[in-house]
Amino acid sequence: MNIYTQVCGLVIIAMLLFFYIKQPTMGLSSERKFKFTLFIILGCVLLDIASCYFIVKSRRYEEYVVIAVCKLYLISLHSVAFSALGYTVSDIFEHLGSSNEKFLGVCYQIFCIIGVIITVYLPLHYYYDGQTLYTYGPAAIATYVFVSVYILSIIIAATTLKNHLKEKKIYALYLWMAVWAISAIIQFLNPKLLIVSFASCIGALIMYFELENPQSSLSRRTGHFSSAVIHEYLEYLYQTKQNFSAMRISFQTSGESSDENKLLRQTIEMLSDFLFSIDTAKIFDTAEGYFLLIFENTDFLESTKYQISTYFQAVENSSDVGNAVTLLRPFYTIIPDCTISEDADELMMLLANYIPTNKGNSSTNEVVVTAETMKNIRRQKDIEKLVIEAMENDRVEVHYQPIFNIATNTFSSAEALVRIKLIDGTYLQPNEFIPVAESSGRIIPLSDAIYRSALSFIKSYHVERLGIQHIELNLSVKQGESPTFTTKILQLLEDYQINPEIINLEITETSSLRSKERLHENMKKLEEHGLCFSLDDFGSGSSNLNYIIDMPVSIVKLDKLLSDEYFKNSEKAKAIVNAVIEMAHSIGIKIVAEGIETQEEFDTMKALGVDYIQGFFFSKPLPEHEFLKFIQNNNLKYIYQ
Repeated sequence: MNIYTQVCGLVIIAMLLFFYIKQPTMGLSSERKFKFTLFIILGCVLLDIASCYFIVKSRRYEEYVVIAVCKLYLISLHSVAFSALGYTVSDIFEHLGSSNEKFLGVCYQIFCIIGVIITVYLPLHYYYDGQTLYTYGPAAIATYVFVSVYILSIIIAATTLKNHLKEKKIYALYLWMAVWAISAIIQFLNPKLLIVSFASCIGALIMYFELENPQSSLSRRTGHFSSAVIHEYLEYLYQTKQNFSAMRISFQTSGESSDENKLLRQTIEMLSDFLFSIDTAKIFDTAEGYFLLIFENTDFLESTKYQISTYFQAVENSSDVGNAVTLLRPFYTIIPDCTISEDADELMMLLANYIPTNKGNSSTNEVVVTAETMKNIRRQKDIEKLVIEAMENDRVEVHYQPIFNIATNTFSSAEALVRIKLIDGTYLQPNEFIPVAESSGRIIPLSDAIYRSALSFIKSYHVERLGIQHIELNLSVKQGESPTFTTKILQLLEDYQINPEIINLEITETSSLRSKERLHENMKKLEEHGLCFSLDDFGSGSSNLNYIIDMPVSIVKLDKLLSDEYFKNSEKAKAIVNAVIEMAHSIGIKIVAEGIETQEEFDTMKALGVDYIQGFFFSKPLPEHEFLKFIQNNNLKYIYQ
């Protein structure tokens, strides 16, 4: 019998099935359909061998038995072709397809059934001369026709749906269909060459190595699913409308050092080994120092977290790695219901953007992300989009709030404050867009636009002639930490020909400061060129007297919240305000009282000895021309009082 190619194909497909079943898979629809196709091809090869055997031994069996086995082989070719088509398009048609596309799928099913019926009904003949054997006749020709339609349909589908299919999948499908079509043509022209079923095995081999090899989905570092397939898996869960939960395990660190990095690697290795015992979730190694666990059954989330926590507690008792685990405390970001996100992209955005701050100082080692969290993140993304649109369409405005100098009885400075003007003419509140701009990295281009606008304003109107000694510009921490900031600000001053002494840079107390040394270095360089600095919002957030001591600031601005507490007769607030004013004056630093809104508050702060007053008592932040008019009118008034 000339079945050498069939035996080779049988070995190939059996090995593919062995390795495919042995490896872990994510349970995607495409994976299940590929496995199903492998079994169909296995059946096809076995029936091909069986048909050859029955033809050779035809004298031992009734004619109808031999014909039946041969027709079963032809039917298996229909099945291989149909399953290959299903593997190509069913994911899309099943979950994303329109009603017309799904109807087309039903039509192909009917077409397959009709093809099988025709193959069964039409006559089939076989030939064997003691050495060469093959089948022929109307049933064989019908099978060639139907399989050709399937091959053509797969090529058309892969081409039409190229925007929805992976490029590698399209390439692999083209190659498979080309091999199958060429083998079918060769066998049709020379029936003695029985290579069609072998070509199916070669096609499956191509798909395995190009696309469906489970090893390609695994991280080489840990053996868990890699970050490259997270999106694909999440997309599948959303398409199939499954309820699922997620838990991210990250590690809290206290700083950056080689020892700590070593401990991080050690902790990841330990946890990775333990996670192989977890069978309630799909586990992904993100290659970014944390693991992501996806639970298709949401009931297992809490019990799995308990298992992991118990494991870490047990390891802490080990003298070898106890210190490592104590330092690298696991932090759990838990999403009990992932349907709070609309799709995989939004969930990935959530995981990428929702990172708890101050993890090392947190009293708890977990955060639970809810629908309210998702709502806030969507709002932040909307605000980020509004900021970008405003920058692109020149709707970023700078308003100026006058600052009253008690010593000179004039408005000697002003704070430049950014305003985002929306399409409808209203303004986006700074407390909404500033934090979003900082967290998204948009604060630097936004600040650049503010600086250019303010410097242009100073140059155009010569505000120093109106008694303005300083224009205060807010300095974001990200700007201050940048190694290029000093060069950039000095270049801007040179471009606009502005005296550096008129610029006062305000920096806000923050706990997000990463490189204090770089910030101090930049501040000292700018101070040497004549710029001065003020510490904004003192008394709120991460208050620290070291800011006053360490940084070259000449002005401290008392936060409005601290002033409000003072006027509520809070004894602590009064003591703090008095102490800060006395301390600042003793080291030559001036004080600005922010948020002053009434005559009583003004008189009180003046009596306490503050140097400057800022607040709605005098004026809200004003557009350029309104500010100029205000300064012209009021500076003259106060000068002659």
